[in-house]
Amino acid sequence: MQIERLQVTNHERWGQLVKTWATGINYLGDENEYPLPQSMDEFKEQLAKAQVFATVPERFKRIEFVSSDQETILVRLPPKVMIEDSESLLNKPGSTYPLPPFYKRLFNGLDPVIPEDEKFRVHAERIGDYTISVCA
Repeated sequence: MQIERLQVTNHERWGQLVKTWATGINYLGDENEYPLPQSMDEFKEQLAKAQVFATVPERFKRIEFVSSDQETILVRLPPKVMIEDSESLLNKPGSTYPLPPFYKRLFNGLDPVIPEDEKFRVHAERIGDYTISVCA
């Protein structure tokens, strides 16, 4: 059974919301305030207010924000079960590596295609990038 993941529809608004939480400056260009949410309900409310259009699975009960400084390497490890779930999906015949929809815009409206023999390599590369990326 596939594990439900947080699904973001508007990645630009999501990035602006994250930047707002990190800096305290409203990057969303609206009149709302976005303090760090202290509960899942507050998190969901802010996603809606910011028009991120995200789906948050009911399995999530808590939210935690982690910030580092320029002198600390923060390695964010994904849960083992999530890696195993992704690998099991990628092992299915005919499966493709899923990329967020905004990649299509970057490839001139074409769906980027990850070749079959590259999907596990890309999976490892994206996980590696995810674990240490502090800012794009």
